[in-house]
Amino acid sequence: MALKSKKAIKGELQNLKQQIQAMSTTNANLKSMVDEKVKADATSSNLLALFKYVMDENKKNTMILSGMASSLSRLAEVTGEYAPQEEQQYVQQQVQQPRQALPLSQLDTKILQQVQMMDIACSEDIQKRMNYKGRNAASARLNKLYKQGLLERYQLGHKVYYKYDAGKATNPLIISPPQ
Repeated sequence: MALKSKKAIKGELQNLKQQIQAMSTTNANLKSMVDEKVKADATSSNLLALFKYVMDENKKNTMILSGMASSLSRLAEVTGEYAPQEEQQYVQQQVQQPRQALPLSQLDTKILQQVQMMDIACSEDIQKRMNYKGRNAASARLNKLYKQGLLERYQLGHKVYYKYDAGKATNPLIISPPQ
């Protein structure tokens, strides 16, 4: 019986050694998983801190730009130099107002494209390109786009011409329905 007990003890010791090795492997895996989680948490908290920093810097830059625009206008008033009103308004709009989506019909989008291709257009040009029977419909559409701030209007004699300038458009973000 002493022989069996030595073999049994050796078997138990071997079994215990295997269990210890399995536990140490599991512990090593758990440790590496915990280390990865700590790194991921540190990365996400770093990204959050970076995002907050960028937002704070954006706010500071906006305030600086606003201050610069007002300082320029005061300097222009004091010195009597020319300070373009349109540029001041553009800077103030960019600083104070976020871009707004401007929904346009497919027809208005096509008219804008025609004006862009022709560089400058009058209601007669749009009437011919869009196959309108009269000038009133084309004139009304062009005037509507002008009032929305998408076109500039020039009057030469009795004719009114419209031009699209992406840099001066007050609502540059245009959303049109799918065709």
